[in-house]
Amino acid sequence: MEWARRVRRAANSIIRGRRTTPPAPQTAEKAAISNWHAALSDEQRRYVVDHAVDPIRPDITRAGAPRPRHACLDTRPRISVVLGTLNRRKLLEKCIASVRRELEGLDGEIIVVDGGSNDRTIPWLTKQEDVITILQYNRYKSGNTSMRRRSWGGFMNMGFRAASADYILMISDDCLLMPGAIRNGIAQIEAAKQAGVPVGACAFYFRDWPKQKRYYVQRTIGGNLMLNHGIYTREALEAAQYANEDDYVFYKSDTDLSLKIWDSGYAIVDAPQSICEHYVGIEEELRAGNTALMSYDRSQMKQYWPDLVTDEGVRKMGKIYLDQSPGDEADKTWGRLYRQEERAAKKTKS
Repeated sequence: MEWARRVRRAANSIIRGRRTTPPAPQTAEKAAISNWHAALSDEQRRYVVDHAVDPIRPDITRAGAPRPRHACLDTRPRISVVLGTLNRRKLLEKCIASVRRELEGLDGEIIVVDGGSNDRTIPWLTKQEDVITILQYNRYKSGNTSMRRRSWGGFMNMGFRAASADYILMISDDCLLMPGAIRNGIAQIEAAKQAGVPVGACAFYFRDWPKQKRYYVQRTIGGNLMLNHGIYTREALEAAQYANEDDYVFYKSDTDLSLKIWDSGYAIVDAPQSICEHYVGIEEELRAGNTALMSYDRSQMKQYWPDLVTDEGVRKMGKIYLDQSPGDEADKTWGRLYRQEERAAKKTKS
């Protein structure tokens, strides 16, 4: 119910210790929602059984400031790193190693949502004391059809909602963060805020290794900058009501989330000093050929954002390239793995 959702949101705000000013007076609309129980009908009284004692209902707007956080609790991290994975342990381990390096000296946390891996990813994750692991068996078979219990949006929202920090970095399990990526991203957000820009997200420059040779960020439909990999602010995610869980399967949900952030009154900025390498192996290239799901998600996007998929809106799409040559870290980290995939693919063909 709407009134319950609003009360929970207000309660969470206090629990997180973010309220620094006295609560604002209730509007007439909010008062009507929160005071629904003032005059119950006989039918309603059958369900609201504590009415007999005329209870004093909680009023979150009258709450006082919370006491200091207890000494036994860690302070909230400055940044939460959220990623999903499924049966890609080799890539995941390298990704987590790059995240750990970037979090050195920063107060951060790592959250991995695993979709039910069977390649020993789960035993490995449970041994990582600095990783919060969410396990959700997302795939199953119904006859000959491969089914998903949750879409990409529903899957990733578990990680987003579990995050403790106000800055939430989203990357893939097949990414490597280049040195300084997280710190530079946070610095870019805070500099833009200082300049008066209402930042909701910060896009990291990336490329699909090994085929692409230049780093870039993307303008999606309408010419709006989108986030493929980078940092969201919690405030913007909440305003956008997180990723759409129901109407996209996979391919366009992140694009839709970026558009919802713009629509909520926030900006997406870029961070030229924040670079992410993205591995696209042989198997990934084959998955990218799943044109049926891609077509479905594209049709959904046309339904949701008709003003942005006009000829003019499509013409404004494109890439913003970074004038920087890639280093050799991706080659050193992934080169052997990619060659193994190539050899396996050749054997399969023969």
